[in-house]
Amino acid sequence: MRKVLLASTLLAAMGVSPAMATLQIEVFDNGSLIDNVTGITTGAASLTANDANFANITINAQGSPILPNADLSSVTLDATAALGFSGAHTLTIDVLQSAIFGTGNTLSTFTVNGLTNDPGPTTESTFANGGLLATHTFPAALLDGSFGPVSAATGAFTSDETQFAVDFTAPRQSFGGSIQLTTGVPEPSTWAMMLIGFAFVAWGAMTRKRARELY
Repeated sequence: MRKVLLASTLLAAMGVSPAMATLQIEVFDNGSLIDNVTGITTGAASLTANDANFANITINAQGSPILPNADLSSVTLDATAALGFSGAHTLTIDVLQSAIFGTGNTLSTFTVNGLTNDPGPTTESTFANGGLLATHTFPAALLDGSFGPVSAATGAFTSDETQFAVDFTAPRQSFGGSIQLTTGVPEPSTWAMMLIGFAFVAWGAMTRKRARELY
């Protein structure tokens, strides 16, 4: 029993702590980086960006330790083409979570809301260790749509990512959408705490058994 307790304690010390997870948001206009935020360790990241083509781009993301396991949630509250917008522009938003531990099945859920003036098409995707988990393309002018949850199996991964790619073709087009990635697998530190709990339960049962035998 002492060996079990010692092993559990070592796992807790060696496991990847949820507090070590980092969030990063990057925003691209036709492939050119226009703004980013990196190294967020609180589990919540936000970014408001704009350039000559967009009046406003607002992104919020949540990950570990606010969300359980290696889950990742991303929401674009508003992305609006500016009055001076011209040509065609693909707005790409990447949200990356690093220094996590996940494995097994994942679930990806995508939503879209073409707020005004028919933006799109919109492609939303999820990744683990850079490999595609799930993707879906919503047509242009879709007022309100959702897709998923989509299940995908993966081996152990240390990073996950969500991505929006939205086509804008006219001024004042406005977009809203969200991506939810659920991993359903505890972090190593959670497994360690579970092992410690099981160890104490077993220890308690053994102690009660010995007490009954004595009396």
